[in-house]
Amino acid sequence: MALNDDGHMSVDNDGEASSMKPPATHARTEDRGVVRDEVDEQLLPLFLEEANELYPKICQTLAVWREQAGSDAAQRNKLQRSLHTFKGSARMAGAMRLGELAHRIEGCIAHAVVQNRFDTVLWGELDQYLQRIAAAIEELSGGEVAEGLMDEVTSSAARSPRDAQQGQGVRFGSISERLYRVVRQTAKELGKRVNLELSGTEIRLESGVLERMTAPIEHLLRNAIAHGIETPAQRERSGKSIIGEVSLVLRREGGEFQFTLGDDGAGLNMARLKQRALENGLIPPGQEISEVQAIQMIFTPGLSTAQEITEICGRGIGLDVVRSEVVALGGRLDVASVPGRGLDFTIRLPAGAPLP
Repeated sequence: MALNDDGHMSVDNDGEASSMKPPATHARTEDRGVVRDEVDEQLLPLFLEEANELYPKICQTLAVWREQAGSDAAQRNKLQRSLHTFKGSARMAGAMRLGELAHRIEGCIAHAVVQNRFDTVLWGELDQYLQRIAAAIEELSGGEVAEGLMDEVTSSAARSPRDAQQGQGVRFGSISERLYRVVRQTAKELGKRVNLELSGTEIRLESGVLERMTAPIEHLLRNAIAHGIETPAQRERSGKSIIGEVSLVLRREGGEFQFTLGDDGAGLNMARLKQRALENGLIPPGQEISEVQAIQMIFTPGLSTAQEITEICGRGIGLDVVRSEVVALGGRLDVASVPGRGLDFTIRLPAGAPLP
């Protein structure tokens, strides 16, 4: 089974159909295509153990919030925190259907709060989503894991003739599965726990632009996990959640596309960065440089602040290539860092600019 773009279970090749069709939704869910599991067999037992604790907590908190007719903000916040943790853990284990169901519950709640509308339609919808979560947990516990990947468009060749003729381009969400996989595999290799949150997946870009931007985005994601997100133990000592957060937001503002990739990690180590710049002869001894100048050093080929070299980080390559690719597309790349709070990369590309 799989989740399709209207929130219903679809029929797989074995002919098995889903059970219930959810009621009219409070909010139209994003067009995400079909979502399938890509389970990591090593992480699955850990997730199921956590899910067996989180799921009852989510149900109980929802029941209390419902009794208050949605008026108790403290219960709502508690519910949203549990859902967010559940979603992140599910995605890290590759239980993508469960992550998507939790995301849709979050969307229903957020919409209800904005509209100040807490009625039987909302409660019925949330109940059915929770029932489907329970069924999916049971299925995964039984080892009957759905095979395959998200059935989304992964190349310009897969676009429908109508989209191609109308020049609608390719949805940013067509590379969602690929990006989730990059985060999941990188975090696993580095012994970290990371949740990726994507926004703006319904926005369409020219296929060539998306193809050119995919590799730079993947590098920035790996960089965020390797250099930004701390280990679970470090985050716990800093009073943070042990699960690191990485977000990638796409917006269209006027005549440009804006990608913002941020993390809630340690931010740039300015002292280490200046030291490495001095060691590499980029600045003369005794010369002071501003924070803005120091940040620009991260784009210098061969300069890395990593303490050790791995397959993912430490060779001082990548960010200069990322910026070169952005510039080649007529765009620019900005960086903002807050020590102890994280790092943001903002890429601005002109919409509709011809490819070089």
